[in-house]
Amino acid sequence: MNSSIHRALLFLVLALILRAQTAPAQTADSGGSTPSGTAEKQATPKRATATDSIVVGAHLTPEEIEDGKINDVYQPLYHWKQSTDCPQIVNLCETQIIPMAERSKFAETRNKFLFLANRDIAGCEMKSGKYEEAEQRYQKMFEYIPVWPGIADSDYPQNYRSIGSARIMQGRWKDAGEALEKSIEIFDEQIDKAVHSDSEFMRNGHSKNLMMSEALARNLLAAAYFRDGRQAEAMEMLERAYEEAIKSSATPEMIKQIVQSGQTASEIMQDGTAKAKWGARAEAAAKNQP
Repeated sequence: MNSSIHRALLFLVLALILRAQTAPAQTADSGGSTPSGTAEKQATPKRATATDSIVVGAHLTPEEIEDGKINDVYQPLYHWKQSTDCPQIVNLCETQIIPMAERSKFAETRNKFLFLANRDIAGCEMKSGKYEEAEQRYQKMFEYIPVWPGIADSDYPQNYRSIGSARIMQGRWKDAGEALEKSIEIFDEQIDKAVHSDSEFMRNGHSKNLMMSEALARNLLAAAYFRDGRQAEAMEMLERAYEEAIKSSATPEMIKQIVQSGQTASEIMQDGTAKAKWGARAEAAAKNQP
């Protein structure tokens, strides 16, 4: 493989992983960065925090009070994550949020903040090149997910996608493929359930959010397949990622990244037909850039 093309492919893989790690909650991953929860959890009323009035506090359950106290400590992370201030994120999670969560007597509060804090630390480990540590942390999060946010939530397949990302960065293409295939399998199940729901939001908004998140997983899986020598499967997966991104009204940036993957892959394969197709898509994507 030409060294310049090889470097371009590696750059694209890294860009895809960074995109997957920072996908906005309101579009690709309903879980997002806030303890208020994901699409499944948002149907429940917002819990009051420890700073609410004494009058309101008198009506709170002990679990709600404890949840509010930890949530108050968690609040600074909202701002730090926007600026990717990993040292402060990791310090707050390790010294305050995780110890408070581990001491909680309530299963949902405990698992919720252990999940959120470990996800935040894992994201920082990915950014700092600690891919093995990040993978281990993502694996541990499966202990918390069944309680909060629940396996019906999009954070469940997203966690498999994160594991796949960490394995890609370790050069473990087959292992990455297995995790990403599992992510897509679960996304497919969730999408099918959403489109057949009685809820208009689930059929339209939420199903599209799931499809966008799945398109990211398909794009990463294509990269893993390609590096594993499975070029035909990689090109098929890129095609499905592109179709899903278009169908779900994905952002122009996300579509551009998928198209760039297709262009790079077809260039490496020296496939004239594929180069023409992805080139035309690149022109269309460029017109839609803000």
